[in-house]
Amino acid sequence: MSVRFSLMLLIAGLAAASPASAQMSVEEARQEGRSLANEKRQDTTLVPTDNARAEAVPGYGGTALPQGAYFDDPERMEAEAAATKASNEQYRITTDADRTRPTFSNSEILETTARATTVENDPSAYLAGESMGGSSGSCVPLPPGSGSEGYYEATCNSGTKVEDRPETCTIRMVPEVQTVDSYKYYVVPDSAYGTPFARYAAIAPHISSGVCKPTGVRKQACAAHRDYGWPWPDNKYCDDYYATEYECTADLPVALSVSPLTGASWHAKGSTSTVVTRRVDSCGSLAGDEMCSLQPGGDVCTEGPETRIIDGVPVTQACWAWKRDYVCHRFTPANDCGDLEANGSCSFLRTECLDEERDGACKVEERVYRCPTPGSAVTDAPQYICGDDVYCINGDCEPIVREASTEFKDALVALHSIDQAGKEFDENNFTVFQGTRETCHKPVFGLINCCAGKVSGLLSVGAGAAALAGGPGAIAALATPFLALFACSQDEMKLDIKDRMGFCHKVGTYCSSSFLGICKTRRTAYCCFESKLSRILQEQGRIQLSKPWGAPKKEQCLGFTIEEFARLDLSLMDFTEVYAEFVDAARLPDEVETMTQIQLKIQGYYDLHGK
Repeated sequence: MSVRFSLMLLIAGLAAASPASAQMSVEEARQEGRSLANEKRQDTTLVPTDNARAEAVPGYGGTALPQGAYFDDPERMEAEAAATKASNEQYRITTDADRTRPTFSNSEILETTARATTVENDPSAYLAGESMGGSSGSCVPLPPGSGSEGYYEATCNSGTKVEDRPETCTIRMVPEVQTVDSYKYYVVPDSAYGTPFARYAAIAPHISSGVCKPTGVRKQACAAHRDYGWPWPDNKYCDDYYATEYECTADLPVALSVSPLTGASWHAKGSTSTVVTRRVDSCGSLAGDEMCSLQPGGDVCTEGPETRIIDGVPVTQACWAWKRDYVCHRFTPANDCGDLEANGSCSFLRTECLDEERDGACKVEERVYRCPTPGSAVTDAPQYICGDDVYCINGDCEPIVREASTEFKDALVALHSIDQAGKEFDENNFTVFQGTRETCHKPVFGLINCCAGKVSGLLSVGAGAAALAGGPGAIAALATPFLALFACSQDEMKLDIKDRMGFCHKVGTYCSSSFLGICKTRRTAYCCFESKLSRILQEQGRIQLSKPWGAPKKEQCLGFTIEEFARLDLSLMDFTEVYAEFVDAARLPDEVETMTQIQLKIQGYYDLHGK
């Protein structure tokens, strides 16, 4: 029988006999009891107003209670009790003076109640000295709590790091002085007679090819003969035509006769110096490296335009040097787990490989630690239940139970679960408690972490909801501080707030970008729900249904079908995380205060009748 149902029957009995003091008449006491019963009957938190609520609470079968007839007619209860007293063993034990039975004065009852309440409020104060783990009078350690409010998962990485390093190469214009030997020839018309010089027909092809060019010297044939070392006899007729001088960069056998001075077709030899600039490119190694990629923007001039004096010759270039930018992937060993390993409050849970396709040893692994959520007031100190410790009243001993009954709270959560299911029912898919897939990213071994989790502590539902409704400014103000300083999106900051409100379940981590099989960026997938209760029902309901979460890269956070929800046994679920919120929301009457009022009525009854 539930606490509320017991209270209702007791209140109905008080309507029949519960004077407040010795000066009160029996009729006045009846009237006061009737008023108290009617007052409690109007309290909707004690009396269900619809069948759905009534059937969800143990001890109720509907909104119409047979005992409700006693509220307005307490004399009827007395008459019916008198008619059945002869066959009621408990009544005979209570009224038969010849029977031996324990009796207690009102003061003893009040004292016992006060002592029991004191022990209930702080049982550990009365168990000092008890042996932990023994047999008689022993305390058995309780298993650790499973609530997610007190702890969160922190991660770090170990393995091979892919670094994107900027690298630059240069291209330069390198000047060079080139010296070329030259040969000088005299050339005469094809019709000239009796001369050793080259004819125009012989030199013309070399002029066309650029090997030969005129020097600008033009002499009468007699003078040219003397330069050539072959004087015309008696200098006859040598002034009838002219010889033109050409300079060629090759030794050409074009003259009719060789020069007595040089033994060749040319009469003089010289040299010509020229300045040549050539482009020297040092980018070949980066251009051929498959680990490197050319950055947009092209070559950038770093020197010029400028005129430079090279071997006495001025040379002008629009650009003398350029730079070309690349980004190259380089592999280095890395480990950023030092802080978590040194944190004594965090404990190692597991290792997961982030390689997309495992080939041999894991290249990048993620280490997962369990850390206390800031401000959650969790403790790792063991808790105990002492089943053999007893508390005795006049020789009647009962064991002290250190864990309060959760029957009422479980029933309350069940009511909220049904109400929440109605709110979240998807008429299109016929499912309840469907979540939303949300993700955040973190570069492996990088400083940015948009998946901070509960590192900044928990948030109340009210504060989180206000921030989400307040827009980007309110979200940035409430999200984990360093998320707003780096490259984290608005959606990732919203996820941070929802997770700290307790609305999200972490599905897992997967590699979202890699290079040559080595993970560069990981993403963490969450399923976020409309309430903390929805998340708990999903987490623990999937266990009952043997319906595991999917792979982090593919999980879509689907809800329960109606058939699946009907199969859930809510009594087996741990709702510790939401008890306090529901109890506060329900604004339950103070049952201790109600019992005190009842006790005073009992005392008044005994004082009136002198028993």
